[in-house]
Amino acid sequence: MKKALKSLVAIAILATATFAANVENPLYAPAQFGFYSKTGFSFMYKQSDANLAMKAKDWEYQNEYILRGYEDFGFGLTDRFSLRGAFGYTHDFSIERSGPHNARLGIGYRAINQPVETVVWDLYMDAWLGGISKMKANLIASTSPLKDIRDSMPLSFKYDNYANGRWGVWLGTVVGKTFDRVTVAAFGEVQKTFGNNNNQIKIDKSADTVIQDIVKGSVLETVRKSVYNVVLGQYIERVCQAYQINPAYCSSAENYKEIQNAAKTALDGDAEILVQIEQNAQATSGEIAKDYVKGLPNDFNVDTKGIWDYVAGLKTLYEINNNWSMGGGFTWRHRGTNSVEKMNISSTSKNLDPVTVAAITKGIGDSFKGSMEDGVEEFTLSLQGSRQFTKDLQLTLFGEFTFDTAEDKAQLGSDIRAEVGLRLNWQF
Repeated sequence: MKKALKSLVAIAILATATFAANVENPLYAPAQFGFYSKTGFSFMYKQSDANLAMKAKDWEYQNEYILRGYEDFGFGLTDRFSLRGAFGYTHDFSIERSGPHNARLGIGYRAINQPVETVVWDLYMDAWLGGISKMKANLIASTSPLKDIRDSMPLSFKYDNYANGRWGVWLGTVVGKTFDRVTVAAFGEVQKTFGNNNNQIKIDKSADTVIQDIVKGSVLETVRKSVYNVVLGQYIERVCQAYQINPAYCSSAENYKEIQNAAKTALDGDAEILVQIEQNAQATSGEIAKDYVKGLPNDFNVDTKGIWDYVAGLKTLYEINNNWSMGGGFTWRHRGTNSVEKMNISSTSKNLDPVTVAAITKGIGDSFKGSMEDGVEEFTLSLQGSRQFTKDLQLTLFGEFTFDTAEDKAQLGSDIRAEVGLRLNWQF
């Protein structure tokens, strides 16, 4: 009986070793001092969303062609602990946006590994290395500002890269079981990124005119009142002179309110002078706006708020024989809504007092940041097939289809997103 039990255990351990050797197995982990690498390249087709962010840029339902690269690797520190890393790079040819989209480095721990039942439970913690590179974007004039709706966007972001400029941490777990040749695993992750100002936003020339209009609109009423009051003072002076009253008393004393009201009535009835007042106010406001824009820096940054992302899903693999395997999965991801806590930009304009400059600057920030509303809910279906060429070398063909629900100002959202690629896996 003991011999039979030992034989069964040995067979189970060998079976576990067999499935564990397949790098594509969702329960794979490197042996002590073992190393694995998964290097992939893929092509993605994306049709852009039709939300507010895309409409403002006149880019709804547009085709985008994207090339992506991946590198996942791991090293077994012990029979339970392993070093793990995952990096990715994306280049979107259609919108000239490129940069790292993934950067993780951490530790994995095999909490449960029962060879007989082939049950596995893994825990892992990864550092999110998004802060290695700055988030870069251009502040541009919206092609279609949509000024007639509640969420006006006269200014938009044109992102240069995919980095978010933030540091963070991932915590995750995987639990699964192997049934003969079939492995099923469930996983869940949570990511916390920490807010900072590690970003660079260049002010595009197209944004200058929009900013001028915003500034002009902000100061026009004040300038208009100032010019009107100057001209009104001249009218009062003329009325006082006509009645041979001292202008100093005429313009301030309560006894002469009727004279002041008469002057105002006369001015309000002089259409030609009112036109000149408006022209003067428009010209003066325009010059103030131009001076403000000239005083702006070439670029600025913003203080971003930390966010939470959540991921969960299922993965499965069927090993047809020692050389062929196929698998698939489903992943849900919640991308947190970003928000800007502060815009770090100032103008050296001398025509406005610091308080007014600060108020105008806030108004410019509100014209593009709003509440951001850039969260995304993603749902991804994946399929793959693998060919084992040697015990150490494997080639995988994979494909993914993602559908999402993006918020109004999200630029990651899509109407269609499909990806196909090849992944070369090796271990030693």
